[in-house]
Amino acid sequence: MATFDMGSLIQQLRHPVCRSLLRDLSLDELRNMATHDSVPNNQGSPAYVTRVQSRNAPFTEIVYEVEESHLTLLEQVWKYLRWQQMIRISTRIGSSSGCPLKTNYYVTRRYARMAHMFAANFFTQADDDGADIVTVVVPEWHQRKVLVFPSHRVTLILGIDYYGESKMATLRMAMHIAREDLRGLGLHAGSKIVTLRGDSGELQEKGMLVFGLSGTGKTTITTADHGLVAPEGVEVLQDDINILMPDGQAFGTENNFYIKTDNVSKQLPLLGAAQDPRAILENVWVDDDGNVNFDNHAITTNGRAIVPRGSIPNTSARIDLPRVDVICFNMRRYDIPPVGRLVSAEQAAAYFMLGESTVTSAEDPARVGQAKRVVGFDPFVVDHHYKNGNRLLQILRDNPHISCYVLSTGRVGGQDGANITPEVTFGCIEGILRGSLTWRYDDVLGYEVPANLPVSNAEALDPATYWSRDDYARLIGALRAERRDYLATFSGLAPAIVHAV
Repeated sequence: MATFDMGSLIQQLRHPVCRSLLRDLSLDELRNMATHDSVPNNQGSPAYVTRVQSRNAPFTEIVYEVEESHLTLLEQVWKYLRWQQMIRISTRIGSSSGCPLKTNYYVTRRYARMAHMFAANFFTQADDDGADIVTVVVPEWHQRKVLVFPSHRVTLILGIDYYGESKMATLRMAMHIAREDLRGLGLHAGSKIVTLRGDSGELQEKGMLVFGLSGTGKTTITTADHGLVAPEGVEVLQDDINILMPDGQAFGTENNFYIKTDNVSKQLPLLGAAQDPRAILENVWVDDDGNVNFDNHAITTNGRAIVPRGSIPNTSARIDLPRVDVICFNMRRYDIPPVGRLVSAEQAAAYFMLGESTVTSAEDPARVGQAKRVVGFDPFVVDHHYKNGNRLLQILRDNPHISCYVLSTGRVGGQDGANITPEVTFGCIEGILRGSLTWRYDDVLGYEVPANLPVSNAEALDPATYWSRDDYARLIGALRAERRDYLATFSGLAPAIVHAV
């Protein structure tokens, strides 16, 4: 029988009692403490290998009503921690001028590598015992369990030594706070500023948010320079999480980037960053001669690296987007053209809720091409998904200058159809930003498409090449009906969103 009451539970969650606490450690000190876990390599980077190699959504439980089983488990954890040495990392999510949230991250001493990665990922923050978010990690625990306590802004992670779980536990709570307390919306999206010369010769900045699930090209688009030449150019702000505010600006969250490395050798802007000696590698192959090989996926296809933002081309010190002008939803599909412009705030909120893509080989080779949906392109929403759709609708209605687009980065004409290459996508995006595309309403798709695609193989990327109009209307009509049925499952979602597709 557990002996803790709720008051002591909250206190223990936010301030774990341990044998001794190490705090205010520098990155060099943390790296030295984690040397025993690092694989020597010629790149000179810390290279860690984990037991658990991906996030553990099936083991995650959102806790509002604390039950006896929770109390019993927590009492066992606290009794264990009283005899352990722990590390506390105090950081800040977001810029000091944006939407800063203070965090305390606790992990047992033997897993200093996780503290090293956390400290490198976010901004250093002097601790004053007033953290907005607390994450407590006990990787050596005998069972996997993630308990999320939204009311107390605390997450307990047991039995998981994969850093990505820690990072997203903290950012998940930040996104929850943004929605519940700040009237904003946490977004799993990249952000960038594109500077272009207008018709009268003046330079104009366009703020852009890029959504997309794994394998849809979110990072590729976010870090692309689009071939622009000074004084035109690109400034990359964030690759993962942004906080969209009611006034249409978006605040960044991370200091340095936590990138996937399975395809990094084909992404030159990121390859140099991953090869930087300051990068921290996780589950990346190192051969017997000490050479780092990002293309060897013997450990996992989910290799990762925390890379210094300054080593990625076109980044700067700032992480906040002062004004969002363009939102792009990346959807890896096989039945729609490369780009479409959504015609209303309601329709944009609907596509946000749909979060569509297809399964990639990195996820499950046996299910490649199968449709999947993740609300908001965000697998980290704590609860009440309908609130996210309604909040985006409100923000778009209050900021009518924001235009929203669907980008397909798959193929046209089925899985064996014409490939939509990054160059095609970049051409579409440049046309969007320059305002050079002429749009026409497509009554089958229900949104606008370019009258002429600005690419050389435009005919091969036209669904009319593969389907008759009647066949295509039946195909998309069935898809739209399925979409409406799916949206209707979200009790509380604004009806205007459900009917917008």
